[in-house]
Amino acid sequence: MVLGLVKRNRLQITFAVALGVAAGAANTWLLALVNRDMRLGATTTDVIVEFVGALALMVAVSLASQIALSRLSARMLHGLRQQLVQAITRLSVRKIEAIGRHRLYTALTRDIPAIHELLIDFPSYVFNITVVISCLVYLSTVSIRLFLVFFVLLVIGLYIAKFTIADRAEKRFQLRRTIENDLFRCYEALIDGQKELKLNQNREDWLVRDEFEGFARKYKDATMSAELFFNMSNNWATAVIFIGVGTLLFLSPHIGVPNREPVATFVLTIFYIVGPLTILINSFRIVQEAKIGVSHLNHLELDTAEAAHTDPAVIEPFQSLSARGVSFHYESQDEGRSGFNVGPLDLDICRGEIVYFTGGNGSGKTTAAKLLTGLYEKHAGALLINGAELADQKAYFQYFSAVFQDYYLFETLVPKRGDGIESEEVRTWLEMLGLSNKVVVERNRLSTTKLSYGQRKRLALLIAYFERSDIYVFDEWAADQDVEFREFFYATFLPRLKNLGKTSIVVSHDDRYFHLADKVLKFESGRIVSIANNTPVDSSSIKTRCQAEEMTASHDPSAH
Repeated sequence: MVLGLVKRNRLQITFAVALGVAAGAANTWLLALVNRDMRLGATTTDVIVEFVGALALMVAVSLASQIALSRLSARMLHGLRQQLVQAITRLSVRKIEAIGRHRLYTALTRDIPAIHELLIDFPSYVFNITVVISCLVYLSTVSIRLFLVFFVLLVIGLYIAKFTIADRAEKRFQLRRTIENDLFRCYEALIDGQKELKLNQNREDWLVRDEFEGFARKYKDATMSAELFFNMSNNWATAVIFIGVGTLLFLSPHIGVPNREPVATFVLTIFYIVGPLTILINSFRIVQEAKIGVSHLNHLELDTAEAAHTDPAVIEPFQSLSARGVSFHYESQDEGRSGFNVGPLDLDICRGEIVYFTGGNGSGKTTAAKLLTGLYEKHAGALLINGAELADQKAYFQYFSAVFQDYYLFETLVPKRGDGIESEEVRTWLEMLGLSNKVVVERNRLSTTKLSYGQRKRLALLIAYFERSDIYVFDEWAADQDVEFREFFYATFLPRLKNLGKTSIVVSHDDRYFHLADKVLKFESGRIVSIANNTPVDSSSIKTRCQAEEMTASHDPSAH
């Protein structure tokens, strides 16, 4: 993900880095002028002009490089965020369930900020690396003997700091980041499972004391250990600088440099680069956390290819939905068990039909509904719209709206097609759903979603209705409603959708209302074991009937 972003911005990166290198070199040139001017007996106008010119150049180039690198890092961060969000939107529902929401949350809230921090500090790294390198080059021109002694000491010192000490810190940082996934899972359980925890003190104690506290303690230990090695690395690197200065002071007469003037230049320059070196060494933590963030993003194996811009999918008027040998397999988490199969499913659903999926818990009816919507990717078979299999998955999705049991309640009404939403119609539906005194809709935005569980579910029904889809899927929608709204759902709402030419797939246990359906499909062990037609239709005439209904609906503007 990050490597691809770097490749796409390589020209801008090259230009920005070149400016940073020029700024660092100008800074070192200014230092060299200071060293030279300190040895001059008298200050001339030319010396002053040269110094002022070097200073102005250094400031101008430094500012230009910082602006260029800062803007580049901001654009790259923006691109990285866009890539990750778009990659998540391309994930199937089943893939998100397999990855785990907590890992995606951690990627968004932990890995991206870590990379962001590195990108923000990138201009400083380029500048300081250039200063250190150019200062070393400058010192090599002052005295090659003193330079070789100092350079060997510096290389040995930094090698020990990196490979003997810092690498141990890196392993602890990696362990800490892995533990963060488990901590986010605990956070998710602590917030989403609040009601269950309140009602079971033992479960709450287990989650807080055993699960959370265990991971939190491991996180603390990994952090303390990583920081210990990190601080040791910093202090050792600083000590190497002073070891180098002391070595030059005491060894210079013995290596053929009796003159103290070049030694003084070395000492002044070395102390000058202590600042840049310290910044670079302190950046180890930021670099490592960004590196770990990149690694975890790569482990998610997201599709980060840049999606071509496409216009909204154009879909044909709906006539029929058919499944031909559609099957799905749940992988078992227990070794030695084969998992659970749904299908093969063979069925036909016409425009305007009300179809109930019934059966016991775990019979596969909800999975079948998710297969028909395309939210779960089928492992075999074909799904047909109007007798044809659609190649465009986005176009297929646009036929459906759904309220599953784990629905998310959005705050806006967004129709898929049509001329917009009439405020009066919204108020009418709010009244019918018993929400008019709780919710107001202005400019298609809900005034609040902070309602009771049953009211929120009725609000989800409202949002789904105004999406203006052709096929609606309701997963046990009425299970949590009182008698009044259960009766409204089955006897009023679904027939109204039918009159509009909409198709409804209802996962339900409410056998008192089965007579209101056109078809009742019973599931057992992932298969359809019976189909009851309350409106008898010969299977060979299904397509003819669907086409006839489509022709009728085409003359009814309200159907669209």
